[in-house]
Amino acid sequence: WPKCVHPIRNQEHCGSCWAFAGTEVLSDRFCVFSNGSVDVILSPQDLVSCDPSDMGCNGGRLSSEWEYMKKDGVVPDTCIPYVSGDGKVPACPKTCKDGSPVSSHKYYAKDFKHVGGWLSTHREKDIMEDIYNGGPVEGAFTVYRDFMSYKSGVYHHVSGDFLGGHAIKVVGYGVDTTSGLKYWIVANSWGTEWGLDGFFWIKKGG
Repeated sequence: WPKCVHPIRNQEHCGSCWAFAGTEVLSDRFCVFSNGSVDVILSPQDLVSCDPSDMGCNGGRLSSEWEYMKKDGVVPDTCIPYVSGDGKVPACPKTCKDGSPVSSHKYYAKDFKHVGGWLSTHREKDIMEDIYNGGPVEGAFTVYRDFMSYKSGVYHHVSGDFLGGHAIKVVGYGVDTTSGLKYWIVANSWGTEWGLDGFFWIKKGG
């Protein structure tokens, strides 16, 4: 679905990876499940400013963000553009950038079969099947210092201190022909100048 896997974004200086990964996956899956008729970029700022169960620029939980997107819905980026790149989180807006009410622009994760289903699994086969059948999925992994210098190839932790958790969009999988390593193909939210034009490969199982 080349049209439905939307471009790499940049969270900048805000711990909003969870909001980017979640809204990007939902955007892509709306497109996939509607055969391209619902092609919208959803707003990570909506979650950062308005999701009461998570912590804005200080992080969030995948399960609670999906509950928010199912029950409260999320608006397009054109309604509430991303402004927290400097680490500041404004209050939840009641109106869109154009002055129209936010409530009239909501998209709900429950609107398409399985788009809003919370599939929590560590089973490699289940994740692969879900990507194959429905599009990108949200995931999280442990970040160590050596990840910060990633440029290309299949990343796996070798050295460096623990830095924290990170949420990302997993778009596919493959096998490196040189090393034989199996990997996930992942879209990061650090801009296109990082890694493989914003993507990276990470070894399955770490």
